[in-house]
Amino acid sequence: MASELVGQLSGYSGNRTSAFITIEDLQLRRRLARAVRTLGLWWGAGVVCVFIPIAHFVLVPSCLVGGLAAAGYRLSVRRIVTAARATCPDCGVEQELDILGAWRQRSHLACRACHRALRLHL
Repeated sequence: MASELVGQLSGYSGNRTSAFITIEDLQLRRRLARAVRTLGLWWGAGVVCVFIPIAHFVLVPSCLVGGLAAAGYRLSVRRIVTAARATCPDCGVEQELDILGAWRQRSHLACRACHRALRLHL
């Protein structure tokens, strides 16, 4: 189930613009699928690393442990940002915000066009 948050984006100029963030709540089945896919990718890389002489002593165990850690993290993420857009209050460029992925209440962003620091107020 997806929900949309509306916030305010502010910058150096003191102006504020609206920010629209779409957040999806992940059910257990979807979280499990994401975790299994991640584990498969890491362990697949571990299988490929078996054929690298000497380095496989470090790479294979690292891929096995890294896969478990990454899958555990993906399983724990309950909400993800699927879309985020806003207009920069300083330069006026409409853009996608760089906050996709696991939902965390980020407050500091940067404009892709003018590279100025922006603050997200929810």
